[in-house]
Amino acid sequence: IYIKNYLNYNDLVYIKNLLNNNNDDLIYERFRYTKPIYDNHILDIIYSRESILKIQSLINNKIYKSKFPPEYRIYPSNSQGMPWHSDILLYDKPQYEVILTLSNNSNSETQWIDANNELNTLWTEPNSILIVKANGYEHNVTPITNNGTRSIIKYILTQSNTINNNYLRELSRFR
Repeated sequence: IYIKNYLNYNDLVYIKNLLNNNNDDLIYERFRYTKPIYDNHILDIIYSRESILKIQSLINNKIYKSKFPPEYRIYPSNSQGMPWHSDILLYDKPQYEVILTLSNNSNSETQWIDANNELNTLWTEPNSILIVKANGYEHNVTPITNNGTRSIIKYILTQSNTINNNYLRELSRFR
């Protein structure tokens, strides 16, 4: 599911300013930089009741805020992108992973294979969200071949609070 113009202007500016001015603790992971987000104002924005209800109506499932921290991710110029994968289950029921694009002046695109085995390609514009169900469609992010960058927040909405070992392994990336 893809939604354009997701956040109101003030919320988007607040998030971008806060994250752009606090990049000292980014962790490098092969093709991107990342860090967990613990800022309460950002958490209130992305997990607002209005936001959860909007997404819930689109996916037609009851969902909740995950305790897994949202991640700020930057894909820099010359990033090799993200290889093909299906998001792993972190809970006993598939979670929904929300990718909020904050900025994108790159030529990188998100691709996925749909239920008809067709390739779909999407350039995610700033202030849009893409919702992906774990253990669902295989997808990737193509390499950045121009001088652009792409920054996102990835956060999780869950159908259950019962975690599995994948949750603990993923959480260990931040320790």
